[in-house]
Amino acid sequence: MDEKFLLRNVFDKNAVNKIADCIYNVFPGFEKAQFQNEILDELEKLDYGARCKLIAESLRKYLPQNFADAVNILIAALPPELPDSDLKGFNGFIIMPQCDFVAYNGVDYPEISLNALYEMTKRFTAEGQIRVFIKNHYSMTMEFLNKLTSDKSPYARRLATEGTRPRLPLGSRLDVFIQDPAPVIEILEKLKNDPSEMVRRSVANNLNDISKDNPDVVTATLKKWLAEDNSNQMQKLVKHSLRTLEKQGNPQALEILGFTPVEDIDVVDFMIKTPEIKTGEYLEFCFDVRNKGKEEVNLLIDYLLFYVKANGKLSPKVFKLTKKVLKAGETINVKKRHSFKPIGIRPFYSGVHKIEVQINGKIFEGNQFLLL
Repeated sequence: MDEKFLLRNVFDKNAVNKIADCIYNVFPGFEKAQFQNEILDELEKLDYGARCKLIAESLRKYLPQNFADAVNILIAALPPELPDSDLKGFNGFIIMPQCDFVAYNGVDYPEISLNALYEMTKRFTAEGQIRVFIKNHYSMTMEFLNKLTSDKSPYARRLATEGTRPRLPLGSRLDVFIQDPAPVIEILEKLKNDPSEMVRRSVANNLNDISKDNPDVVTATLKKWLAEDNSNQMQKLVKHSLRTLEKQGNPQALEILGFTPVEDIDVVDFMIKTPEIKTGEYLEFCFDVRNKGKEEVNLLIDYLLFYVKANGKLSPKVFKLTKKVLKAGETINVKKRHSFKPIGIRPFYSGVHKIEVQINGKIFEGNQFLLL
């Protein structure tokens, strides 16, 4: 993909024209030219979200005012269902304004809206828009999503797992599931062994979301699942589900992953080779890990980098380093170069930073360095 590609460009002139053509083909009364011109006059200055909203609002203007009639036209204009269970590229985004149309205008028509989102999600995903109906028509929507767990379409089954994520990226937060994730666990239980890897990965993403507020629920659920099924497929799902808790050093999560408490492990000779660096340079450090015990141990070695924030306070972030099996009496040397090249939108602030080592969730003392 072109490195200069911007997400907003999924809704370019070609996409607008394609949406208009598809609707016109099933609804000859559609004022296609006016619809296109009204959008294209504003499109260039807008970001992704605003472009999607503009198209959805224009659909409201140029489709029949009767919601059921408008939705039937949009469903008839949809492209064929996706043939496999792998969301690739950005072509599917073309249905997002139609999904938004349903979310914006269909709250008072839940049965019609849920059926429309079902048809649309089979062409890409309605994971963001289904949340409107979870919030406004909880019982009906949860019954609908539970039925989807046995649907023949993997995209429909994925709507049940992805649409109920408590903290879906770019989606509205579902506080009801942050307070009580039990209804979501019920759905995930039905899909944990789904034949589609896409769906199983969504199950794991949902559990990872839940773990941020209810870690004990997630670790208890995964222990139960592993007791029932210790296959490679299940182990992969478990590992992906625990990625946040693993980084946090959660003891129960680490135990599930095979990393036991490290009572006989020492970190010695910690050294920062570059105690003073500038933005754009590398922090270099090294240390020894020693097993003083009489048995070999599985080690998950991470490091915490405490960044200086704008207010001068330190904020830690965990970085993965390595996994090692350390024999009894063995010592290994660990080295790392950490880049301070500016990436993304988060700036670096000068000042005294700190670094610490974390092994199987246990923190070992590190040292400080100065960023200029």
